[in-house]
Amino acid sequence: MTPLEQAFMDENWGAPVRIETAKDHPTLIVAPENLLNISRRLKDDPKFHFDLLTDITAVDHLHRAPRFQVVYHLYSTRSARRVRVNLFLPSEQPSVDSVTPVWPAANWYERELFDLFGIHFRGHPNLKRLIMPGRWIGHPLRKDYPLGGEEVLFSHNRGQIEQQVIPWDQLEDEAEVYEEIDLDQAKTSGFIGTVPESETQVNPMRLDLNMGPQHPGTHGLLRLVLHLEGEVVRDVEPHIGYLHTGIEKSMERLSYPQALTMTDRADYVSNLNNNLAYCMAVENLLGLEIPLRAQYARVILNELERLASHMVWLAALSFDMGVMSAFFYCFELRERVLEIKNLCSGVRMMTSYITVGGLRMDLPNGFHEKVQNILEPFPDKIGELEKMLDDNPIWIRRLKGTGKLSPEEAIAWSVTGPPARASGIKWDLRKSNPYSCYDHFEFDLPLGSEGDNYDRYRVRMEEMRQSLRIIRQALDRLPGGAFRSDDRKVVLPPREELERSMEAVIHHFLISSDGFLVPPGEAYAAVEGPRGELGYYIHSDGGNKPYRVKIRDPSFAHAQAIPVMARGGMVADIIALIATIDPVLGGIDR
Repeated sequence: MTPLEQAFMDENWGAPVRIETAKDHPTLIVAPENLLNISRRLKDDPKFHFDLLTDITAVDHLHRAPRFQVVYHLYSTRSARRVRVNLFLPSEQPSVDSVTPVWPAANWYERELFDLFGIHFRGHPNLKRLIMPGRWIGHPLRKDYPLGGEEVLFSHNRGQIEQQVIPWDQLEDEAEVYEEIDLDQAKTSGFIGTVPESETQVNPMRLDLNMGPQHPGTHGLLRLVLHLEGEVVRDVEPHIGYLHTGIEKSMERLSYPQALTMTDRADYVSNLNNNLAYCMAVENLLGLEIPLRAQYARVILNELERLASHMVWLAALSFDMGVMSAFFYCFELRERVLEIKNLCSGVRMMTSYITVGGLRMDLPNGFHEKVQNILEPFPDKIGELEKMLDDNPIWIRRLKGTGKLSPEEAIAWSVTGPPARASGIKWDLRKSNPYSCYDHFEFDLPLGSEGDNYDRYRVRMEEMRQSLRIIRQALDRLPGGAFRSDDRKVVLPPREELERSMEAVIHHFLISSDGFLVPPGEAYAAVEGPRGELGYYIHSDGGNKPYRVKIRDPSFAHAQAIPVMARGGMVADIIALIATIDPVLGGIDR
């Protein structure tokens, strides 16, 4: 029993609480009516101090009672410890208290569960659909929700599935309708927009402005409703769901090896980081040991992916700020990383090269030389980009002092990664919770002090240098030996075994056709992705397919925090803000 589990056992909760030992971290089973009180104690009690809400998800146990399991993942930034809180709700009218009074970041997580599972959160400040359109029928992540064509919505009526065909032009996004106004009258009064009935006096400077999803500065798939007073932003309402691809639903219908290919397509700018987080969660459930060579190779590949992702970020930021030269420089440098991915897997982006048990294939001939071709020129190239940008007065004026986020706000809204470190929070999972041998390497954590757009830019620039430092150490010390596990029930046997062993042929056939069985249980594994904490929660029922997969993408939390960073700024600052938090909409919508 770990010290944290012992602390939970010794605590007088004043309510029934069951402590379970999981393979990843302790789990508390609580009654729904006690959730709010226990959540406050977990956050406020100095013995625990779980100040950051990592994620909330749910599992639909269709043929069991109670049917719904709600899962809370909490993290302590003080002690670097995690805990999982589980509770169970009935099939009919599942309802539980909202934890937004304890962790404000629960807002979107609870709305997502309301939307996709139909779970009601009492006391939520704005409980409405988040991903699906406002009048969508049914809850897509329930196990009895069928798959169908694009024009078919499904409703559940007395246990029978009933098809409804509804023309798309009759669907209203979030059921929002803006009243038509007389433009001549609006010009006369100096007001363009709609006035809430609660306002007794027209504010001539008030304006509701729609930005995106087609706006290039919102990366094509994010919609922001800006509430302005002149050019000053008073509030922002982010709207997501325009890239909802149902990745989590699709993974539940695939075997574990097949589901790996879907992880490439969530945050499609950091494919290998997604591969690693998913594989770590599955390996945790399997109790699989990974050879040292594979762990070192995973570190090299993840840091190369971080370089490539940061180059896309800097290209987008430069483009949004009007610095076209830097845009072309960045994509030329990113191309070198894509060449290495292509060398390893034959694919430039969606490689699925990191697989359960290690690597799909050993590092190829020429790998060392290709990586050296990055290590040698990259520091100078980063310096050239800084000379191009740091001395640009427009660049500095657009970024310094805008989009500020305090350390307290970052924790409250579950902001992680570079944006959190830009606010002065010294926290990186590679240091606080090292995985895949990251504790074998020396590197520093760049920190900001103001938490503004400029600090977020500077932190990422320094991070690239630290990534190069890690890659150099890992490449110099790269051990020999196996590049994947030798567990033949999980990992495909090498080709030479197939020529002499019928048992190897049988294992190859079974894994290729049906995958492998994973013991029942649940596990959460997280990596330090280019945008922050990237985690995968997997619930296994003992079969060959994940019963439930939830992707904890950092862009989801960061998009929710946009209003916090935008209030009081100017309209033009919104573009820089979006670029510096570096959201990837594939990860947000999943």
